[in-house]
Amino acid sequence: MTQMDDELWYWSVNAQTAPYLPVFRVRDTESSHGRYAKGIKQIHGIDLVRFHGHPCDGLFRGMYAMSLALQSIFPDGVVDRTDLRFLSRNSPCLGDVGAYLTGGRVRFGTQDVLNRPGVWYIVQRISTGQTVEVTEQEGFFSKEIMDLESRLPTLSGDEQAQGVSELKQMQDEWLNTHLFPSRPEEHYTVREIEWDWLDVPYDNKGKRTDVLYKNVPPGGE
Repeated sequence: MTQMDDELWYWSVNAQTAPYLPVFRVRDTESSHGRYAKGIKQIHGIDLVRFHGHPCDGLFRGMYAMSLALQSIFPDGVVDRTDLRFLSRNSPCLGDVGAYLTGGRVRFGTQDVLNRPGVWYIVQRISTGQTVEVTEQEGFFSKEIMDLESRLPTLSGDEQAQGVSELKQMQDEWLNTHLFPSRPEEHYTVREIEWDWLDVPYDNKGKRTDVLYKNVPPGGE
């Protein structure tokens, strides 16, 4: 580990101390063709930052939203990442959060997108068909931030450079003053819905072999 990584330069103090930042407990299989693993893993916000590449409002908003969706499907608190598929809008942040926490991936036909604005997920448990939709409260996110995000492509030179810096500052401030002090249920709503999953239109889909034998009983050692 490098010295810079050891210092966690990419993980803010406010994120470290956020009192309601979700922690996820997940269950996976034990090998490429294996049974369910006996142990449970914990996923923290910093794990998602490392996967996604940076902390940002979209990443944390996705975490908050997904925590309610998964809690609804798995009330015992242990998320089965072998048994889920999900949809979101085609956002780098929301898509990465969904993929990491559910195990859903386009190449296995378990991740898809809909051209629908906002922070939301539709999450379905494959084995039972149970489906939930979670959405962010309208007006919770800053309109000023959204306006600047929309204007950035129209700017150039020094104006664009200033806009990029200003945008990050505004996003960080919104996280610290609005999202981090709040509980997920204050600004995100989950409900059970009926949903017919449509086949993901991707020609190179494969079979996910690491979950095929998850229910095989012990034996053969």
